[in-house]
Formats: sequence, C-alpha cells, structure tokens
Amino acid sequence: MSYKSDRPTFHERLDHFVNVIRTDILNGIKQEGTYLPSESALAKQYQLSNKSIRKGLDQLVEEGLIVKIDRVGSMVTRHSRESVTINYGCPLSLTSDFMIDDLIAEFSRRNPGIHVRRITLNPLGYVRSAEEMMQNGLLDVVAFNSPQFQEWNELGLTPLLEELETDKAMYPITESAFRIGDKVYARPVSFSPVVLCYNKQHFREADIPEPDSYWSWDDLIEATSRLAAIRGRHGIYFLPASENRYSIFLLQGGKGSKHMPDGGSRLNMLEGLDKLNELINNRRIFPNYWAQGNDETIRLFAEGQVSAILATYFNLNEFAHMDFEYDICPLPSLHRGDPQKTLMLSIGTALVHHSPSKEAASRFMEFLSSADAQMLIREKTVSIPARKEAAEASRDSGGLNRPSRYSMFREMLPSYFYHKEIGLQMQELRIFSRFLKEYWSGMIDVNVLYERLEELMIQSKEGEQFKPVVEHS
Repeated sequence: MSYKSDRPTFHERLDHFVNVIRTDILNGIKQEGTYLPSESALAKQYQLSNKSIRKGLDQLVEEGLIVKIDRVGSMVTRHSRESVTINYGCPLSLTSDFMIDDLIAEFSRRNPGIHVRRITLNPLGYVRSAEEMMQNGLLDVVAFNSPQFQEWNELGLTPLLEELETDKAMYPITESAFRIGDKVYARPVSFSPVVLCYNKQHFREADIPEPDSYWSWDDLIEATSRLAAIRGRHGIYFLPASENRYSIFLLQGGKGSKHMPDGGSRLNMLEGLDKLNELINNRRIFPNYWAQGNDETIRLFAEGQVSAILATYFNLNEFAHMDFEYDICPLPSLHRGDPQKTLMLSIGTALVHHSPSKEAASRFMEFLSSADAQMLIREKTVSIPARKEAAEASRDSGGLNRPSRYSMFREMLPSYFYHKEIGLQMQELRIFSRFLKEYWSGMIDVNVLYERLEELMIQSKEGEQFKPVVEHS
C-alpha cells in the first residue's frame, strides 16, 4: 500500500487563494461589480487545479462575496463591505481534525452578513502568536487544544478571553479542560483520548490475538516482538519526544513517591519512564527513526512498515478514505489489573474579550458547538464531537473507514486525564522533553535524566523556575 498525504500543502495554497481574494474584496481592492480573472488564470497564479479554484470560488459564493454568471465570470457582489468580518485564529490541523472549512461554509450560509476569516497560527509558539494577535486587535475567536489552554492559563493570559456559561449538552470532561475555578473560557468542539491503533491484517496473518483493554505494555512488547519476527518489520512506533506521547508514561507512573530498601525514595512516575525506555530501546520492535511530525508516523503505519501506533481519533481521519483494516483499543497499562489511564486532548473555541465584533464572534463560536455543527463533525469525520448527543448518534453516513471500536471512547471516559494532572507545567514538560532527547542521544545517562525530572517536580511544587545543574568536566 502506498501512502501520500499532501493535504497540508493543498490546504495552505487553497486557503491562501481564498484569503487573498476575500481580503481584496473586503478592503475594496477588488471593487463591487468588477470581475475576477478567469479560473484558468487564477489556477496558474495560485498553483492550483481548475477544480480547486472552483472549490475556492464556491466558498466565496457561499460567503456572499461573489456571484458566478454563466459564460461571463465571477463578479464581486454589491454591498459586500457592509458585512461583518471576524478573524478566527486556529491551527491548520483543524482542516482535517473536524473539517473546519466545511463548518465555516455552513455558518456563512446561515449567517450571510458574517464572514469568517480563518487565520492559520504558527504551531511553534502557538500561544504567544495568539496572544500577540489578540493584543493587536487581529483576532475575534481563537481555537485552543487542552495543553495550549493550560499554557495560556499558566502564563496568566485568561483575562484576554470572555467568560462563558456552562453548556450542559457537552461531555463535562471536555469543558473541564477550559475551566479555571468556576469560570469557563472556551466552548468544546471535539476531543480524543490517545489510543492504540493497530493493523488487523497483520495480527490475523500472524495468528496473534488482537489487543484488548487488559493488555499491559509487556503484553504489547511480546506481541509486537512476535509480529516483528514473522513479518521482518518493526512492530510499533510513535514519536517518543512528543508531549502527547511520553507524557502518557509519566501519567501512568502516577504521582508521589515510594520508599526504597536503601532508605531513599523514588518518584512513582519513574516506573513509567522505565517502561518507555524499555519499549523504544527495543530495536526488534521499535525503529530507530526520528519522525519530523505525526504525519510520518501515520505514513509508516499506512504503508505497513509498523503494525501499531499510538494515535488519537483526530489522526484516524487520515485513514477515513483508505481501504485497509485497522482498529483501536485502550492503551496498555503498566501492569495487568492497573486502572486504565490515558491522555485526553480537547479542542475548543474562545471568544476574545476585547473583540470589536463580539456579537458576531460569539455567534460563530456557539455555532461550532451547536447540535447541527456537531452532527456534521460526526458524519463527515472520524473525530468525536464534544456534544454528547452527536457523539453517541447511531446514524453513520459518508462511507468513512471507521474503526469497529469507534464507540469505545464512551466506556473509556473514567480513564481520561489531562496534562495538568501530571503535576508539571507545560513549559516544564518541554524542558523535560529536551532532557529525554539528550538521554536517547547518549549525551546524558539514565541517572542524570531521572535526577532532572526529580528537580523539575520539586521546583514545580515550590513554584520556582527550573534551573538545571551545570556539570563541568
């Protein structure tokens, strides 16, 4: 099976085309009553196909900015500048996570006087980028995932957002990601646990039982070792340094410490790190491969290079139109019989407190969490809507390649935990990821790695900024 994902590049070019035309119209550069260049000229200018250009033009038609006149062209509509434009800051990944462009188009159809300008925020330094744009009056609504909002709160930036009322139609745990005390600052749109995703055909052909909720990491290591021996390929892969992956093992290790026979103590979460290191240092099952991002992990799995990956429901959208057998199950635990624990990611939208178009921005934010929008997410993607009614809807249209255990997330709810429940701030987790890379690269040994984590935990508890010890040779 070959795998090719050019979605980000395509969406970036299409997004750029629509944004340029929209901005030129709203700013009066392309005046009312004038015509846009021909589809073929636009395709050449923006390096898109004629079909893609038509898709972009259809979006502008839906927004009421242009009309298509047969055999003449696309004309800028009159009175277009009388509409309200709201700026929506979000990551590019939302185009696949829950088809944000389709949701924006549907909102525009229902609210012809409101235009939503999607602004892609830099994934590196997302929080600071959003803050800067808000301070300069360039955002009205902004998307956050749960770790981004945690960082936002840790930096003391919540006053930049409007306080919201609780929406009881949402899963309570999704809203808790954006709750500070008794105040809510973002409306949930979608969520996902991190799960184990595996190739059903590989397990069947090797005559190995499929993973289930009772598996420990040792069970997974044993099964993927057998798979590797039979298939001659590695068994499992994930990006170890990702804060959404190594944090799982810190979480499963647990808080607190235990007394050792020598009279000392050891952090419980170090047991989780022991298992992580055992797993990724096993070259029979785990490739010595440093992916540049999650897309490469998805590619390795889709091409059959590995039999299992750690993934979210958002990632499963990459398989929605592929013809191969895969399924999901809860993550293994450290020991058989341990309570299940997995990392939870929620995505929500927040209203900028000083937005000059607060009424229109609020309407858009509420639409994304509305019953209709949430059902669109359920029907058109593999992602989980935050609205309970939509997430648990029985109808399943669109012919998407969903895992047979799609509804498993409902039974897993008690096992969900956010990054904040690890006991480290997001900045401290990123510092620790640097130490992990140094250890895996052979620059420091495991004892130094664990000392660094203990220092981080102590200083985090005391509210101090981390200052690593500098060793001199």
